[in-house]
Amino acid sequence: MLVRLTTSDGAAGWGEAWCNYPPRGNLARLFLLEDVIAPALIGMALADFREFRPSCEARFARLARHTGEAGSFAHCLAAIDTALADIAAHMAGQPLAEFLNPEAHADVGVYASTPDVLQLEASVEEMVEAGHEAAKLKIGFDLASDTGLLARFQDLAAGRLGVMADANQGWSLAEAKVAVREMAGFGLRFMEEPIAADAPHEEWAELSAESAVPVAAGENIMSEQSFCDFAGRGGVQVLQPDVAKWGGVSGAFNVGRSVEDAGATCAMHFMGTAVGLAASAHALAATGSSGPMELDANPNPLRTELGNIDLTVRRGRMKVPVGNGIGFVPDPDALRAMTIGSAEIR
Repeated sequence: MLVRLTTSDGAAGWGEAWCNYPPRGNLARLFLLEDVIAPALIGMALADFREFRPSCEARFARLARHTGEAGSFAHCLAAIDTALADIAAHMAGQPLAEFLNPEAHADVGVYASTPDVLQLEASVEEMVEAGHEAAKLKIGFDLASDTGLLARFQDLAAGRLGVMADANQGWSLAEAKVAVREMAGFGLRFMEEPIAADAPHEEWAELSAESAVPVAAGENIMSEQSFCDFAGRGGVQVLQPDVAKWGGVSGAFNVGRSVEDAGATCAMHFMGTAVGLAASAHALAATGSSGPMELDANPNPLRTELGNIDLTVRRGRMKVPVGNGIGFVPDPDALRAMTIGSAEIR
């Protein structure tokens, strides 16, 4: 779900809310925004875009708990936060990364995410040809097939691609300990979500301490304090904020700076449209982190055909989108062709 906000003097900005699941999760968030959140925004005055999210998180906290919709509220508020950041940078006449940090990087490291393993040989060659130097594979099914996949990938990559793995919270602590021991020889750059995101920090710390593979988490963490707890008490080495799932630009930027100060690495998580991807690149560049950004390796017209964005990868890096704000505005015709529902609130 994309959000376009307009100020009373005509400045506009774009943001994105995560809604990959359930199948009509986009419409569910649209209705939540239209019926509950957007009416509260009309007439709101902000001296700084960063004021919005903490204020509205507090405002809707009781309702989010009462309805069991904390995630949906977080996704919508993240989209609004990003749109407000886009507006603020536009009004300052600056690219968003520079607006957040005058010493922001001009490009960010990226990795190809979840290539088609059913056509792995072709996928490897496509990723290398596209300029990638690393890829992330989905695992967490059974140990034999997981290690077999990693071995085949490394054989096909022949040293041309580094590798990460994502278990999607697939293991218990005991299972994860066995898995990371078995996979230690593959030189994984990180293992993402080996155990449940809401497992006690003691379990994350125990696994991180025993694992030769850096442990990563973040897409399902929903507060700045929680990120700090994962980096501190949880011992997680790679933290992955997602601008569309929680926090928007302000949350991702704050988390990136704080976890880097704590000695962890910020690596941006993202899987969606060109709007959120552009915002992610700017937020990561502004943190100054050396961590990479996730770049989906699968066909996705919402990423490649929604408007003009340069996704060229050279030696594992991608330039931050140029122009003021997030550097991307959806093409109206493309947006109209891909839209299944919309609302305008004035």
